[in-house]
Amino acid sequence: FESLLVERDAELAYHLCEIGVTALTIAFPWIVTAFSGYLEVNEVLLLWDRVIGYEDIGLMTVVVLAVGIFHFRRDDLLRCETSAEVREMLEDISDVLVVPLLQLCLFTA
Repeated sequence: FESLLVERDAELAYHLCEIGVTALTIAFPWIVTAFSGYLEVNEVLLLWDRVIGYEDIGLMTVVVLAVGIFHFRRDDLLRCETSAEVREMLEDISDVLVVPLLQLCLFTA
């Protein structure tokens, strides 16, 4: 996860590190539960459609989505000055739309 975050958005990863945030600590519960309880049920089902459909990367799709959420909230996260602000910013991700975010992460540079 962390390597992918650095590859996708080094500036954001560096900023989080500078303010003492370990991104994996925030993303780990999402990844372990495959976002169950964090996203709307319909979005979790769409995620699992992609996990099954993308045979090449399979469960890595969940990790890609986690990185995508950080990247999607990038501007807000870069304005955060404390780990508490970052946690608050990422506390509710129920508005995330899986398909467009995965497409953005998987099919753009």
